[in-house]
Amino acid sequence: MSDSLRIDISSAIKSVTTPWKKVKRQADKDNRVRKRDLERLRRGKVAPKMSVRDAAFQVMQEAYKKASSNGRFYTTARQVMYAARPNIIEMTENNTPWKNSSYFTQNLLKDYIEQNNPDWKEKVVWDPRGHFKEPHTGKSVELGGIKVREYLKNWNSNISEFPKVSFSQRIMTVGPQYRFNSVLFIEKEGFDQILEDAGISRRFDIALMSTKGIPVGAACELASHLYKTVGVQIFVLHDFDLAGFKIVNTLLNGTRMNEGVPVIDLGLRLEDVDGLQSEPVEYKQQADPTDYLIDCDATWDECEFLVTGQRGMTWIGERVELNAMTSEQLISFLEEKFDEHDVKKLVPDKTILESSLRRAFYCQTLVDKSHEIQKNVKAELNLRKIPKDLQKSVRQLLENNEKYSWDEAIWEIAAEMIEEKSNKNHKKGSEEQ
Repeated sequence: MSDSLRIDISSAIKSVTTPWKKVKRQADKDNRVRKRDLERLRRGKVAPKMSVRDAAFQVMQEAYKKASSNGRFYTTARQVMYAARPNIIEMTENNTPWKNSSYFTQNLLKDYIEQNNPDWKEKVVWDPRGHFKEPHTGKSVELGGIKVREYLKNWNSNISEFPKVSFSQRIMTVGPQYRFNSVLFIEKEGFDQILEDAGISRRFDIALMSTKGIPVGAACELASHLYKTVGVQIFVLHDFDLAGFKIVNTLLNGTRMNEGVPVIDLGLRLEDVDGLQSEPVEYKQQADPTDYLIDCDATWDECEFLVTGQRGMTWIGERVELNAMTSEQLISFLEEKFDEHDVKKLVPDKTILESSLRRAFYCQTLVDKSHEIQKNVKAELNLRKIPKDLQKSVRQLLENNEKYSWDEAIWEIAAEMIEEKSNKNHKKGSEEQ
């Protein structure tokens, strides 16, 4: 047999067996052969690969439904990504269908929403990217889609001449005393809307804290003061990865200028991630990450999951994000953990409750009497003329007090009118005597 014939035969065999070999490897990994792969090989045709974009658009609706439990919860853009990824991988025959998560969350998902205008578009949460703050009112808005829409919806420019007298049912405390005895530190900032919608903070009387990445000194300082002053418990929720262990370790041991505190690690740990999607990770360091993980009380099984080996000078492994959970899974997970650690609503002692009851009785009595007062004030104002130079008076006050708002100036003018009335009544009473 000539060399050229041998090469031709070898090439022909390789062209036939290579696709089967690829399918067999996938079958070994999945413990099954996908039906469409088998049919394609039997026909001897190589089907064109579907693009990531086309696949994403096909599965986006179902991915949203899965991540949000059919619209029951808000969902982060990354949760939608995790729900879509397995199907996209299968449809594109590509185990790395995008270079990073932002390609899906910032391009594919937003493109889909713009083109299809789904009725769930306002239920997807993106991380806030800044703040907007009003002058005088102090109203602050996080620049995330949901918060901005809420702010726009609640614009209010109505001026009620005789507003209803009301008092807050809650006592406006600042700090943990009589208000909360637990804090949940959560690695992700994008979950705020999901937790708020599920009522986690109010149902369990638990404060929420988050930072972008490893806790900064200010976070450690606050946690330390909460724990040492009034014994507040600090719970930590994090990704199952090296950074998650670093977060727990930093809160435990503090930073250079701030002490650490005892914390309760809610996970994610290895026993929590069964059934959740993992993803490959490269560690940008020469030292074996296992040593640090062991120092952070990771088990050997966890280390073997997180660090699987070395590729050249780079250590590699697997990780699992909190975003791999659907919103319903996340809420259920927290509820189970809080139940496990006996997190309950706060009820102060008898002395505080009795004092609060007197306050509530007093406030509600004032509200009850306010109707009679309102009628008297209306009658008096009908007899009193509004100053003709009111606008001039307001401008003068604003010139003398640059930090005032116009309504603060009006308040001061009304106070002067009341004082003038009081002086006249006092003078009249003295003359009658």
